Amino acid sequence: MDQAHAPAPHGDAGHGDAGHDSAGHHGGLSYFQVFLILLVVTVAEVGVAYMDIGKSLKIVTFVAMALYKAVMVAAYFMHLRFEKPLMWVIAAAPLMLGVIIAIGAYPDSEKGTPPFKEGVLDPWKDPAPQVEAPHDAAPAEGAPAGSHR
Repeated sequence: MDQAHAPAPHGDAGHGDAGHDSAGHHGGLSYFQVFLILLVVTVAEVGVAYMDIGKSLKIVTFVAMALYKAVMVAAYFMHLRFEKPLMWVIAAAPLMLGVIIAIGAYPDSEKGTPPFKEGVLDPWKDPAPQVEAPHDAAPAEGAPAGSHR
């Protein structure tokens, strides 16, 4: 049996490592505790969705909560908490690639917005102010004769 994975004898606190308990298991949160933390954060996300705090603050809050949950899953369920820092770098590399791709694809995401569909070719500029029709103008086709808005 490999010495690194052998159970620690009773009374030996994991060969002197501070991260082990007397049974040779790693210290920290149990899977159930991590599950409860993830559940609480998910319920908080639903609560934030119904709050009237502004779009930007909601986005920042959701991203922070999602990153927190991702780190909790990686640390405990993927067992990265007990790995060397290099494994965190290896695990974070796809996340960085995803961020780069999302930033690169953002300009194309504006092509489905209402201003673009209305003919505004540069969605980042404010469209020209819409000129309202005078109130004495003829009603649009199909509208009743006495209705003006």
